[in-house]
Amino acid sequence: MTDLDETPAAGVRGRPPAELQALEDAVVERVRDCASADDFVERARVADRDGVLARENLRLMQDIGVTGMPIDPAFGSSGASLSAAVRVMEELSYRDASTALAINMHWGGARGLAQMPSFPRRDEACAAIARHEATICGGFSISSEGLDSRRSGVVCRDEGDVYVFNGRSGYASMSEAAGYAMLGGVLDGSDPDDPTYVLTVGRMGEPGLLDHRNWNAMGMRATGSSDIECRELVIDKADCLVGRMRTFRFRRPVDTVYNTFGIGAIWVGLSRAAFDFTLDHCRRRYGYMASSSLESGTASYRADEPWAQGAIGNMDHWLGTGRALLRDMVDRLDDYDDDELMGRDQVRTLYHLRRMSEEVALGAMKTCGAHGYVKSRTLERIFRDLIGGVVMAWKTDDLQHKLGIGALGRPIMISGPGGT
Repeated sequence: MTDLDETPAAGVRGRPPAELQALEDAVVERVRDCASADDFVERARVADRDGVLARENLRLMQDIGVTGMPIDPAFGSSGASLSAAVRVMEELSYRDASTALAINMHWGGARGLAQMPSFPRRDEACAAIARHEATICGGFSISSEGLDSRRSGVVCRDEGDVYVFNGRSGYASMSEAAGYAMLGGVLDGSDPDDPTYVLTVGRMGEPGLLDHRNWNAMGMRATGSSDIECRELVIDKADCLVGRMRTFRFRRPVDTVYNTFGIGAIWVGLSRAAFDFTLDHCRRRYGYMASSSLESGTASYRADEPWAQGAIGNMDHWLGTGRALLRDMVDRLDDYDDDELMGRDQVRTLYHLRRMSEEVALGAMKTCGAHGYVKSRTLERIFRDLIGGVVMAWKTDDLQHKLGIGALGRPIMISGPGGT
């Protein structure tokens, strides 16, 4: 059993040192080349149709050195920079957003592992991830089939030299292909007002650890975000990290950026895909109902219609400013010396990217119309995946509210996939 107070400080760089810039650029270029291949794109389409992880696409990302980026020592002691991470996520999500999201959530688990003190299972998982040989999932949310957190989650009991874990949790993205799972449970018998929390690493497939394979969503259908369940899962105390639950709940803003802005970059990649589809569609859509419904007797290309041009201009604004704001935030990450200011800037960036996702998703559908709405065209999947960003844990109106609180000089707190 390891005490939480021994946890080392995290290190995240916004930009790489000069000597590693070429290495990071090469990884981004390999992702761009790999993801643009016709067979890669087709596997993403089939995986979405079938609701399963595109395992071959994931394997290719392992082969070219993506999955271990946050902790691979080849990228330095802090792993690959945030700049590399957001560029990889944008390029990958342009073609396969589900695989991008699964990898991004795995990255969050990998960074979490690297920030923990040493224990055998943690060291085993970290080594395999750094070699790009394994991935990790983690279910810390309510089951996708449930609605009440009081009826979900994991608990554990103390039995001498081991802890025994039981319970079910959801949204364990990457679970279909993961070799490991980050697990945590409240210790039975601890103070309910200040409970003890036990964190460990499970090996997927070991006795007592189940993957329910029940992920079935409208969009992001190939992320493998199923429920995982512990049924009398026995873990040696030497493989557990123990502390007060309140200690695990809060993280510094810099510790959350890999998850937070990786997801933001996925929204950018999807918005680019929706925008590019819209441009191509409007340039080729001609004749009946392509022009204004009020002047249906005049044949034209949709790209010639002022209403379509205005809609495209709005999409261009949100995509351009969202991408620029994200890149600017990443470039300034290394210069912050104030957690409160960094937190406010994170919220501001997230808010803008959420609004971008909303405007681009709806703008693409309104502009492309019925011929973009059909399932045979890629906008249908792009739209569903982009709406997946709109429904994620952060809420647009709540982010706007938090910005107002912060501007008034009051402390703010947000919760989401990157932590609280």
